[in-house]
Amino acid sequence: MEIDENLDTPAKFTVSLNEIFDIKTQKFRWLDDPSISPGTEVTITFGYASKPGKQSLIKGKIKGINSGFVTTGPSTLTLEGYDYSHDMQKKNEQKLSYKKMTYSDVVKEIANDNNLKPKKIDDTKIKQEDIQRKHNEKDYDFVKRLANQLGFEFFVRGDELYFREPKDKEKGNVTFILQNNLLSFSPRMTTANLTNEVQLHAYDKEKKEPILGTANINEIKSGIGVHDLDQIMAKSKSNIVQIRLEGKVVKDEKEAKAIAMAELKKRNQTLIEGTLESYGDPQLRPGMTVNIEKVGQRFSGAYYVKSAKHSIGESGYKTTLEVRRCL
Repeated sequence: MEIDENLDTPAKFTVSLNEIFDIKTQKFRWLDDPSISPGTEVTITFGYASKPGKQSLIKGKIKGINSGFVTTGPSTLTLEGYDYSHDMQKKNEQKLSYKKMTYSDVVKEIANDNNLKPKKIDDTKIKQEDIQRKHNEKDYDFVKRLANQLGFEFFVRGDELYFREPKDKEKGNVTFILQNNLLSFSPRMTTANLTNEVQLHAYDKEKKEPILGTANINEIKSGIGVHDLDQIMAKSKSNIVQIRLEGKVVKDEKEAKAIAMAELKKRNQTLIEGTLESYGDPQLRPGMTVNIEKVGQRFSGAYYVKSAKHSIGESGYKTTLEVRRCL
């Protein structure tokens, strides 16, 4: 069994079942089960027998069924499926314009249209004059585009739609220590795509005039990030990037600066990334912060989880994380 969650794509699950053929009924245990078919809703929970309680890792639908028949061993049935956000990739509405609405109001409307609970949507507060949707743009692509404009992340977990700021500003509740609960960690650092300043040109709704929001790398002082980030930037000779959002309405300079800062952080997320493998833990999910210790001063620190793969097989239960360093 494998569950692959990612902040950028719908979560996917793969379940392989050893088939059993009933000689009396002349039917296969799984293949001939009418409840197992494309479109069937599935909930998968993980946990350990030694620990009470289980945690739901994914809710979604079966999208594909594959069988493997052999004469030298047990036949298998493999189920493949995705979480509910996958259906949003196939659905688009005729509505192409959302007037006098906030980004969060638009996302709530789309969540309701897809039978998802809009309880995890951050309030974006400012009403936009007109939020345009591209012709034939799918629900998933539209919400993802809105999230990217704000520096937000968008994903579906269970039956709830998340549209929020990244939760990467504080230390995590889970700590990995080399030669303890950390099986392997492969970090990498690159300064090829670093940006030291973002300038955002927008329109001030209150003063009815153009406004400039600027974010500089020296202002990133989260307390959990890379301690010598400004020195790394100076040595890499990174570029000043100007962003002009036509028709973007902001409340004031503070909001313009916040959007510029979100864009600056997003552009520098590739500074330190890595792959981590640990013993299986169902609480490890994308969109959370973890601490990694005793891997040297350069790579020890707080990391944000971009994706999590949970695998159960002959070697047991393991979790593999793709992470990026918190700035």
